[in-house]
Amino acid sequence: MQIPSAPLHGLSAKLINGWELTAITNWRSGFPFSVFSNVDNSLTGVGSDRADYLGGNAALDTGRSHGALIQQYFNVSAFAPNAIGTFGTAGKNILRGPRFFDTDMGLLKNFPIVERVALQFRAEFFNIFNNVNFNSPQNYLGSSATGQITSAGNPRILQFALKLSF
Repeated sequence: MQIPSAPLHGLSAKLINGWELTAITNWRSGFPFSVFSNVDNSLTGVGSDRADYLGGNAALDTGRSHGALIQQYFNVSAFAPNAIGTFGTAGKNILRGPRFFDTDMGLLKNFPIVERVALQFRAEFFNIFNNVNFNSPQNYLGSSATGQITSAGNPRILQFALKLSF
């Protein structure tokens, strides 16, 4: 059984000479998703029919290389467009998307200038370990990209700021 998400773990610490360090980590398993047929065979006009599940193992090993995960995240051959007049036999949210791991950190220091005036320096690092966090794969049948991951989350981002308080 997979746990959908782990709690956020935060850290805040005072360092040498008034510097402060903050950090937060988010680690979770992938979000569930369904495989859709991409045709309105249920004749409802809604257009969200699920595919027919043909059997076999629909989930592939997520421990494969990034290149293999991008090319085929789930077994597309385990699904087919739903039969006319049906909503599809594939269960709702039967697959899980890629896992997510992210750590953000901040480093800051307040510099007092006069009694009621201070300058704050901040350095913030988002996804500091530059972990690749893939988005969910394309889950509609009939596309050449079905089962493939076509996008990812943000890479490492750094930002610096100065704030004058008075």
